[in-house]
Amino acid sequence: MNSCLTLCTMRQFVNVVISPLPSPLTYEVPNTFEVRVGHLVHAPLGKRSATGYVVECFQEGERPLPTTFAIKPIIDVPLSTPSFLPSQLEFFEWIASYYCEPLSIVLDNAIPAFAPPRYEKIHSLTGETLPERAGKKQKEIYRFLSENGPTHYKEIITRYPGSQKSLQGLESQNIISTAQKELKQSYIQHQEVPEWTQRGSLELSVEQQTALTSIEKHIHDMTFSPFLLHGVTGSGKTEIYIEAILQTLELGRSALIVVPEISLTPQLVDRFRARLGNNIAVLHSGLSKRVRWDSWRALLEDECKIAIGARSAVFAPLQKPGIVIVDEEHDSSFKQSDGFRYNARDLAIVRAKMSSCPVILGSATPSLESYYNAAKKRYTYLPVRNRHATHQSLDIDIIDLNSCKKADMPTRNMSKELYDEITQTLNRNQQVFILYNRRGFASYLQCESCGTPAECPNCSVTFTYHQSKNSLLCHYCGLTMVPPQYCEACTGEQAFAAAHSHQLVTEISESHGRYVPRGAGTEKIFEELRELYPEANIDRLDRDVSQSEKDYRLILDRMRSKETDILVGTQMIAKGHDLPHVTLVGVIDCDVGLHMPDFRASERTFQLLMQTAGRAGRGTEKGKVLLQTRIPEHISLLRTKDHDFKKFALEELQMRKAAFYPPFSKMLRVVSSSQDRNLAQSLLKRFREILEEDVEGRAAGSIMILGPTGAPLEKLKTQWRYHLIVKSDRIQNIHRCVRLLKSVQLPSTKLRVTYDIDPQDML
Repeated sequence: MNSCLTLCTMRQFVNVVISPLPSPLTYEVPNTFEVRVGHLVHAPLGKRSATGYVVECFQEGERPLPTTFAIKPIIDVPLSTPSFLPSQLEFFEWIASYYCEPLSIVLDNAIPAFAPPRYEKIHSLTGETLPERAGKKQKEIYRFLSENGPTHYKEIITRYPGSQKSLQGLESQNIISTAQKELKQSYIQHQEVPEWTQRGSLELSVEQQTALTSIEKHIHDMTFSPFLLHGVTGSGKTEIYIEAILQTLELGRSALIVVPEISLTPQLVDRFRARLGNNIAVLHSGLSKRVRWDSWRALLEDECKIAIGARSAVFAPLQKPGIVIVDEEHDSSFKQSDGFRYNARDLAIVRAKMSSCPVILGSATPSLESYYNAAKKRYTYLPVRNRHATHQSLDIDIIDLNSCKKADMPTRNMSKELYDEITQTLNRNQQVFILYNRRGFASYLQCESCGTPAECPNCSVTFTYHQSKNSLLCHYCGLTMVPPQYCEACTGEQAFAAAHSHQLVTEISESHGRYVPRGAGTEKIFEELRELYPEANIDRLDRDVSQSEKDYRLILDRMRSKETDILVGTQMIAKGHDLPHVTLVGVIDCDVGLHMPDFRASERTFQLLMQTAGRAGRGTEKGKVLLQTRIPEHISLLRTKDHDFKKFALEELQMRKAAFYPPFSKMLRVVSSSQDRNLAQSLLKRFREILEEDVEGRAAGSIMILGPTGAPLEKLKTQWRYHLIVKSDRIQNIHRCVRLLKSVQLPSTKLRVTYDIDPQDML
């Protein structure tokens, strides 16, 4: 792409994408500006000014200009440098094409918001001699600058409190000069690396070295190759990542590491900082606007060569990518669940291919799609089966709650076997993880009389009861309310009956229609454990108590320092934590998630249980895992007990193949939503008719259409939801369906339609 240079006499033009417009618009570039591909610009759009990105530059005469509208000049170029690399444009265009979205939407999601530059004052000596009459503080500052050279203003006033006037006096006498320096390194963490990351040199095992050797060849040859690094928990996948990154940096190239969740980023960053230094750019939505932009710009200007972060880090503007790593590649969090629904894992593979470098997909429980690709030799399979160093094997036992006598259970949620194991573990001065993948004190409130649960009026789900706040919370729309004591239906009926039988309303039974807590959540388990073990230090880790990186770090630091004896949590406790004193893991209810109306329910349960089990026995002591369940014969549990990923994968893939689900098909999920239930349903019925007519006229591969039917979460945030599923053996057919349906004029502005290609969530 050519630059639009200010010195050219020919008229210069640019094509600019402005979100959410589907196509670029052409603008003229005034002689006062120099613009290149990637520049952020302000441009007129109708009667307002809009912000967009330049995706093409050309001169007058190189191509026909639009004639349907007058070409206007751009208004401003707020940044002197582009906001993305011209070399990234092909990647962004591929994404737009694959997900059938405008390029403007892709760029709007990929590039963080611009943060205006900040400056700091730097003081230095001019060479003039300090007069004898100078004050004491002026002499101290003069001596300090003589010994240390140019120094930040903040450092001087911190070292010499109240020295502002002394500095002003020295500057007015031309003894010191003041310069403005732009602050550009807010992304670098300057705190000490945590002690737990200091492991010194670690000799790789034979399997680790074999895997690394395979990867290194492609790093040095600068060739694309996808690797599936299947390493059991504790096998040292992170060590392989670090060694591969070191090889990449030695060649002057950059490294990209993508993790599924923000909560995993701090601990991985700490591990990398301990071995690779502080100059690491972190990218995720939990950062401040300033830090995120500084991280982006440091990569853009090649001041930093390591990018790590959650989903959006896949867009990082690396100058010369030499390795791409996707940690915990199986995790569904890589898929954006709203708005622009991209999958960062899949895009990481495309990014590596376009950059001619290897990509590592690492997991202890690979996704069935990745495992299938490895079986078909599309990916190179790198198994690391042995736990590293002195790590012991795990004993995993299944506890059938159906056979437990209630009288023997210390609480309604805990078996005697789990209670005994916790007691013995604490007596050995070891630590315990307890997983219950539900938040709150009780799953729901239920009427004792009619059985009706307290439901969110906006969503087709029950409220979750939180005892500590005495509140009902909908975890989908966020609605919070004070829990009612009585069921409206029952109390209303009773009051009506009383009125017609001439009873006083005060005579109505107080027990009739009363709401009582049912089920449990992490808060409830936490309270039960505190009653059972009053001497133990017990902590919680879920999104209700850990809403920031600081909270998250503090909770895990207490575990590392052994201040905490038992940690209770949701799936947040299952992912990536290396806590060597944890020897017992208990899962309160393995059935959570198994009955979800999603074809991936068994796979996700197996992955969660295996990941959770992997938290136990990572030190020198043997680990034990207890799985409580009411369906002990489910294959997800049996294969977890046997540590048998391969058998689980083969059994599950057979079922997927029979039902024509991924990886044996490509999928599209179309969701219509409206406050008008009939409107949402009738639109998808029309969509199905349109698709069936189109399919009849073509015979390019197989297409299966399911629905429309009510979505499992039929009502969400006051919107009624229906969905339509399309499966095909060719992605081209999926793309054709999306383009065809998007061309249909919606009958009402009250309708909202989302198109999810390769859906991960069927709710």
